[in-house]
Amino acid sequence: MGFKDVYNLVGGFKQWRSDDLPVLPFENNHSPWVHTIFEKETETAQYIVTDIETKEAYIIDPVLDYDPFSATVRPTMAKQILEFIEKHNLNVTKIIDTHVHADHLTAAHYLKDKLPSKPEFWMGSNVTKVQEVFSKKYNFTNAQLSTTGQQFDKLITENDNWTLGQNIQCTVLNTPGHTPACMSYRIGDAAFVGDTLFMPDIGTARCDFPGGSAEQLYNSVHKMYKSWPNDIRIYVGHDYPPANSGRSYEVMTTLAAHKESNKMINEDIPLEKYTELRNNRDSQLKAPRFIHPSLQVKLWYLYCTYM
Repeated sequence: MGFKDVYNLVGGFKQWRSDDLPVLPFENNHSPWVHTIFEKETETAQYIVTDIETKEAYIIDPVLDYDPFSATVRPTMAKQILEFIEKHNLNVTKIIDTHVHADHLTAAHYLKDKLPSKPEFWMGSNVTKVQEVFSKKYNFTNAQLSTTGQQFDKLITENDNWTLGQNIQCTVLNTPGHTPACMSYRIGDAAFVGDTLFMPDIGTARCDFPGGSAEQLYNSVHKMYKSWPNDIRIYVGHDYPPANSGRSYEVMTTLAAHKESNKMINEDIPLEKYTELRNNRDSQLKAPRFIHPSLQVKLWYLYCTYM
């Protein structure tokens, strides 16, 4: 039927070992429980990532609802996150934004204020480059906007590693291209890549923002391909199902699926072809609806009044 690497399981695992069939060694790296809350207005995936044994949890890329007509915000999505955390009695120690979002406002500030654990707010260390660009664009003075990243509790670099709970090993890759501050987080056998990759039938995020680079994004994705195992679960930041695709929203697939079938950046597509595809697509895109309020809220660490 076309299947490869098929073996007979008669005799169970003892027989498997005696026949010297392939065994993946245990790497002392457990699998986290990943819960997704999808925000349809900006088509953003928010994640609560939990170590079941200890109930320690992280929140990744939370959304604060924004009404552009009244310029007001509501914590509707954030309250759903809080309800889930309370229901399962989770201890949230970190809120992680994979990058400086241009399409939604972060709920990190609101959640940190509401959670009794007072989790740290993490951001990639290259956020300072984004701050420098947009402080000039918005005419912020040094007194109004420090470009040192001090607004965040911790700035993450590629060499950082830590543990969720007792057994889930965490590492991070610096994956610029969409923005200079994009980071991709591996938490056990799951990876949270923000806008670096979308689902395979979409491709990748745009690269035409200030500091963006199609060549950098190509290199970032291939760094993932070389650094992570094929069966790692890839959780994306957004999903935009193609017209007439017939599929609903999806946010997870394997790295192997991207290597094989990502329409823009599978393993067989060279840099020149990807750059052409990405630049052609970016030339057709409009600026995100919420780009200016979202960047100002994220970069300035502005506290708003929540309805």
